Amino acid sequence: MHVDNSDTIGRFGYISDYDHEKHYARVEFPDLGIVSSWLPVAVWNSKDNHDEKHFDIGEHVYCLLHDNTGIVLCAVYDNNNNPPVANKEIRAITFKDETTLTYDRENHITDFKDCNENSIHIDENGIDITDCNGNNIHLDDKGITITSCADIIVNAADNYENTSGSHTGFTSPRIDLN
Repeated sequence: MHVDNSDTIGRFGYISDYDHEKHYARVEFPDLGIVSSWLPVAVWNSKDNHDEKHFDIGEHVYCLLHDNTGIVLCAVYDNNNNPPVANKEIRAITFKDETTLTYDRENHITDFKDCNENSIHIDENGIDITDCNGNNIHLDDKGITITSCADIIVNAADNYENTSGSHTGFTSPRIDLN
C-alpha cells in the first residue's frame, strides 16, 4: 500500500493550551501566526505499561502535521531552555521544584534528591539515604550504619529482637531498655 506523505510536515511550536486529562495540546506556531486544533501528545507507552508526562504552557515542542490533524511528538531544548546536565553519560530528570533523579551509566551511580534536600545515593559501595535533618542510613558490605541528629526510636507492635553474631554496642548519652 502506498501512502502519500507529501503534505506531512514537521514544525516547531509552543504549547498554548494543555488538557492533562485527555493528554491533548494546542500548539502556537509563531512563524505562521496560528494556533493548532487539539492534537494528541505522543507517549512511550499507553496500553499495559503507562508513561505520563505533561507539558507546561509555553514549552517548545516539535509536531508532525498532516492536513488538519497532527501529533505533538516531543519537547525540544532551545536558547531559553538548556539541558540540565549536558553529559552524554547521565540520564537526568529535573522537576520545576528542583527535585532531581539522575543515573550515570558510566559510573553506575543513581541519585535522587527532592526539593527538601532529602536524598538517596546508590553506587558500587552501597546505598546512602539522608534526610533534610542530616539523619543518615548507610548500607554496604560492612553492614548498616544509622546516624541520627536526635533520638532513634524503635516501635514494635509485637516483639523486638536484637540478634548479633558477636557484639551489640550502643553509644549514647542515655540508653533506656524496657
